[in-house]
Amino acid sequence: MRLALLSRRRKPAPANGRGPATPARHPTTESAPPAQPLTSGPLNASERELVEWFVDFTALMGVPASVGEIYGLLYLAGRPLPFENFVERLGISKGSASQGLKFLRTLGAVRTVAVEGDRREFYEAEISPTRLVAGFLKEKVQPRLKESDERLARLKKTLAAMETADPVLAERVHRLHIWNQRARQFLPVVSGLVKIRT
Repeated sequence: MRLALLSRRRKPAPANGRGPATPARHPTTESAPPAQPLTSGPLNASERELVEWFVDFTALMGVPASVGEIYGLLYLAGRPLPFENFVERLGISKGSASQGLKFLRTLGAVRTVAVEGDRREFYEAEISPTRLVAGFLKEKVQPRLKESDERLARLKKTLAAMETADPVLAERVHRLHIWNQRARQFLPVVSGLVKIRT
């Protein structure tokens, strides 16, 4: 009787002799978590404080406040944003949003990206503010220094051709021209240092 019970409990070995057979498991495909919805509505107090910091920062460059607001919103978002999000959350006009994004793209501080499943154009910030500064120096300051250099060179030539030119004025123009030329030579070095990421 006991032997009969033991024989019932014993499981038959598989034909290959490698132990008990186990049912095959089919791999399951896990779907990626759904993307978080974009935040809408006005900025909260903390978000507004950070955006205002960028407004003050970009004001040093003499650009409109909307440029700082757009960059600040992209910086705090941590994800690409569509065009209408800037208008809705910042309360700025479509024209200001369009011009601000265009300016930031020219500086290399913002780029357009594609979002899967959405046909709209999305924008993403270069999160290092140094790109903002370096872009401004290259796109705005450098051309101004070049124009200034040409203008001072013409003024020097005019004064040199005048018999009654004020020597003090000629000397001051000469000094200013030298300073402007040195600034033009030094600016690429500054831009290169600014681009170094910490």
